[in-house]
Amino acid sequence: MIQLFMRIPFFTALSFSFPVANLKHHTFYQRTTKLPFYSVPPLQSEQDDFIKEIRSLRVKQIKEELMDAGLDTSDVFEKEELIQRLIAFRKNNPDNKSSDKAVLHKKEDKTYMTSPSSVPAESRIPLAFHSLTPDQSVQAQNDKDVFLRPSPGKFPSININLSNSDKSLTLLVDTACSGVVLRPNVIKKYNLPTLNIPSTMQAAGGITKGTSVSKIVSPTLDDGTKLEDMMVAVQDIGALPVELDGIIGISFLQQFQYVAFNFEKGEMILRKMGSPNGSLNFNPLELEVLAESNCSLCRIGVWTADVILDGRGPVKMLLDTGAASTFLNWKGAQDCSLNRDHPLITRNRDSIGAMGADNMAIELSHRFQTKRRVNFVNTLSIGAFGPLGIDLTEIGPLNIDIGDLQVLETLKSENVGGILGSDLLMRCDLLELDFVSGTKKGIPRIRMIKRRSM
Repeated sequence: MIQLFMRIPFFTALSFSFPVANLKHHTFYQRTTKLPFYSVPPLQSEQDDFIKEIRSLRVKQIKEELMDAGLDTSDVFEKEELIQRLIAFRKNNPDNKSSDKAVLHKKEDKTYMTSPSSVPAESRIPLAFHSLTPDQSVQAQNDKDVFLRPSPGKFPSININLSNSDKSLTLLVDTACSGVVLRPNVIKKYNLPTLNIPSTMQAAGGITKGTSVSKIVSPTLDDGTKLEDMMVAVQDIGALPVELDGIIGISFLQQFQYVAFNFEKGEMILRKMGSPNGSLNFNPLELEVLAESNCSLCRIGVWTADVILDGRGPVKMLLDTGAASTFLNWKGAQDCSLNRDHPLITRNRDSIGAMGADNMAIELSHRFQTKRRVNFVNTLSIGAFGPLGIDLTEIGPLNIDIGDLQVLETLKSENVGGILGSDLLMRCDLLELDFVSGTKKGIPRIRMIKRRSM
């Protein structure tokens, strides 16, 4: 008997880091769990002068040299890991001159990861939305009798143009993915270079093996904005709509100080120079903040926010524009003072589950229907003067399915209990990621905003 999941939404929490050239092993995570730092084998000759010099550097100096070399450091949290990454880079790039200025070079916090001044201060590019088509069926890797069927969630995407050609990539913009992922057939179609480096990925259903990595050099947006070179994980993502070539995530978003998903107009707004409070500085009478909070960074490198569901919680949830639906695990349900026997929890009568980028199906056995209001915990608000949240009585209830998603189980020690997906995040006109107002560099303040009726 063929068992079909009546609704298997896709969720893309993915984090990873990319290998330095010629390394024999690289570890990165696939969406629903962030890919960890490079796994760099111990390098010999600790007595080498250049290794001693690297060890004498401060963390900030090491990060600056790695960033100057185009290497991401957002996934590294220990100095020793940074040291090993810089050692590997210098050994594989002996002619590189970035180390000559490592000690003297300084960057201002507010110009972190910005492009040359010739680039437009603001980009407004088309934001398209995709869904799985009724005829698209993806078989689960862990069960031959389970298939993906469409869910109501939408996947926001933008186009990234390849250098020196008229070719472009259509990529899902995913706030729970640390980097960039492309399908193997896309790599072949555009003849992109690859490195056959063994890799492992932590995805929705567990650890899977990757095939190779690639690199996109000098990509641009439609308005000519130049982006940093992108290291790419090559991975089959069959559970996404076929029009999507891959996923683009946090490493892209952090090249800007202000990012907004304008769902009302179907555009993405990107600013190299931001200012506190984002769009509120420009149209305070036209816009109303529905929910607002500072994000945090979990150990897999994905942003989280504390969420209140119908007055219950808070629940720490992964912020995931690449997830078609919102989920809880039983830890998150417990944070809402709910359990399997609670009258607000119902058993799913039909077979329902979730499928991640690894095509692993995971059962979602129960459901909590949020009917009144969803809000973020806003530590800056005083008393009753903070945003009131998303009013579900006006736009309909939010069905939140519950199951033991592997990525959430991995993050139990950090009290992460859910995934906040596009079925909620798109219930506003404007979703802002404000990196200027965030409490730490590279971690935004999130706002959900609607346009006031005039």
